[in-house]
Amino acid sequence: MRWFRRKQAVQPTVDPARQAALIADVRRQFGGHVPSPAHEQAGALAHLLRGDDGVAVATRIVHDTAEHAHAEIRTRAAARGLGLDRRNYRAMYRQLGPDLQYRLADGVSPFHPYVHLTAALSAIEADVKRAMVVTDPNWLLIHTLELLDLTVSGWEFARVPVTADAAGLVSRLIATATRMRLTEDEPPALPPGIREVMRSNRTLQVHDQAGTVVGTINVGAETRRSFLR
Repeated sequence: MRWFRRKQAVQPTVDPARQAALIADVRRQFGGHVPSPAHEQAGALAHLLRGDDGVAVATRIVHDTAEHAHAEIRTRAAARGLGLDRRNYRAMYRQLGPDLQYRLADGVSPFHPYVHLTAALSAIEADVKRAMVVTDPNWLLIHTLELLDLTVSGWEFARVPVTADAAGLVSRLIATATRMRLTEDEPPALPPGIREVMRSNRTLQVHDQAGTVVGTINVGAETRRSFLR
């Protein structure tokens, strides 16, 4: 795997105390306990995740969400005597099918996937060069692609419903990963799970909370259009 080549950039001015306070505000003011729709909350929160500390918090949201999801699925795999390759969640989902019906919104996740994570991705996409300075850019891209692989695999193999919020998150994951890849001269090779997604051409129906079909999404087509530039 190739590593990102760090470009010359002004060193960020970050303050751990400010970041801790911002994270506390993010969790208190936004999330599943707030009655506003997830997409409206995500839009408002993205505007707060600006500057070095704001973007640093956004990258932490991505990292922590990916690590939490990996730990959850690894535990479930271990309970069945299986190992887990986090570069290819599709292999695990294909093997276990509906027995591995995990969603990012399940359990006690550190951040809400359709509010905090979606907002974080928007903030990173809007200031991707700053994001690649305040964190390890290679891991930021890897974790973004992991979350994409995990979510889509759940749809295809575990009968996880394709909700409008989840579809919006997937499109945001693709857009943010695309911006990161285009920013670097030699981004790492795409992981096996994502390459398999790109070879697919399956259109899935998107439902609202009442179960009504509100649209469709073809992740294979979206990833090919974005990642083969």
